[in-house]
Amino acid sequence: MNHSTAPLLPIAICLMTGIAIARWWMPGFPLPIVLLATIVVALATYRWPGVQSISIYVCCMMLGMTLMQLRHDVSDDEFLNRELEAVVMSEPAERPKTIGVDLLVPKAGGRTLRCYLWKDERSGKIRLGDELVVRAEASRQGSATLFFIYRNDWHPGGKALNDLSRWQRLRLWFLKQRHKLLEHYQDFNAEADTYAVLAAMTLGDKSAQTQELRETYAVSGAAHVLAISGLHVGIVYMLITFFMFGRRRFWLSQVLTVAAIWAFALLTGLSPSVTRAATMISIYAVFSARGGKASGVNVLCFAAIVILVTDVRSLFDVGFQLSFASVLAILAFMPQLQGLYQPQNILLRWTWNLGLLSVCAQLGVAPLITYYFGRISIYFLLSNFLVIPAATLILYGSLISLLFPPASIVVIHIVKAMNGGLRIIASLPGASIEGLHPTPLQVALIYVFILLCYLIFRKLISFFRSSINMHDRRWLSPRG
Repeated sequence: MNHSTAPLLPIAICLMTGIAIARWWMPGFPLPIVLLATIVVALATYRWPGVQSISIYVCCMMLGMTLMQLRHDVSDDEFLNRELEAVVMSEPAERPKTIGVDLLVPKAGGRTLRCYLWKDERSGKIRLGDELVVRAEASRQGSATLFFIYRNDWHPGGKALNDLSRWQRLRLWFLKQRHKLLEHYQDFNAEADTYAVLAAMTLGDKSAQTQELRETYAVSGAAHVLAISGLHVGIVYMLITFFMFGRRRFWLSQVLTVAAIWAFALLTGLSPSVTRAATMISIYAVFSARGGKASGVNVLCFAAIVILVTDVRSLFDVGFQLSFASVLAILAFMPQLQGLYQPQNILLRWTWNLGLLSVCAQLGVAPLITYYFGRISIYFLLSNFLVIPAATLILYGSLISLLFPPASIVVIHIVKAMNGGLRIIASLPGASIEGLHPTPLQVALIYVFILLCYLIFRKLISFFRSSINMHDRRWLSPRG
């Protein structure tokens, strides 16, 4: 992975750097004018490729800062002490004292706020798609802002539904379809934890998860399965391609596949990790339809650029960071490790590749996990050998159960077995190391160290391969 094979990587990094700088330091002068000046410089230095490359990188950094300055949403402070007309865009999540909902405020640039209403008889009747008029108080928790709404600070009503854009109406329609599927899941009469895992893994709904269940999955290193991500989208993609038309109608099959993937993304709530996976699959489908082959890192970086240009706030979403860090680590390390050893036996090859995948992904996200959650799971490899096959069976089984309800019994037993296995892993001695609180600078230095290890490792692999090739040529030469 270098500049020649992944030219979009430095561009994506510069864009992220510009957004991050503007998050903490916003200059008083108009950035669009500076951006325009850097574009002119980049165009004028075409005779000096090195200077032009630097100009392009500065351009991308200025673009990130400009997007932060020109973003359409209002600041969090402007939501306070004023009435807001909003639409409920999530399943209400019941907590001991509050009920958590996502409220979309159309007149604030379509901003979605995570709000917690005081739990009582009135708030218990709130449903997806309801219109509310609220007055919120904000609380800062890390990089996120949470909004609290007390008993007398909200009431049903307003005209927020009339102010929704077509895109927001489409999202709401898909979320209502998800609600119908969740009601179908409730007909399975499964235990609370079983239903919570099934709803989270297949439809992206986390409202039924308890603190104990989340803790079990976090300690065992399987928390990523409870959030719809590239793993789930990849499984769905394989299922869709299996039923497509094949090479004779390749264009049509790719169009239908991309449409189905984005429908699944909308159905599951369009989280940053799902958006990243859906964007990558869309780009891959376009290149496949044209008969080309795209670099995995380039596709990942292009997806990052598209998402960040669309919504710069995505960079500060924990799911976005974990998703891109894990995929980038897989794309960087896994081909190198696979080149060292590849078993011939199918079962051994599957085990080896799954182990490599888990280790590479964990290497990419471990610094972020310690920063945000203060722990690192020790038995993540053992957990992945359990949850990844189980996730595949659960996703396929859930689809079958929608068409053939008696199949739900099998799905429920698989979820129960997975929950039981993870509880055992979480109870093992030393299942996780707690109390880790690295600073942002320490996290950055850890990633620099990982990058240096990757560069050294790649050089060593290249050296050993060239040495083996030279030895083989000498052995096969007539003089040898």
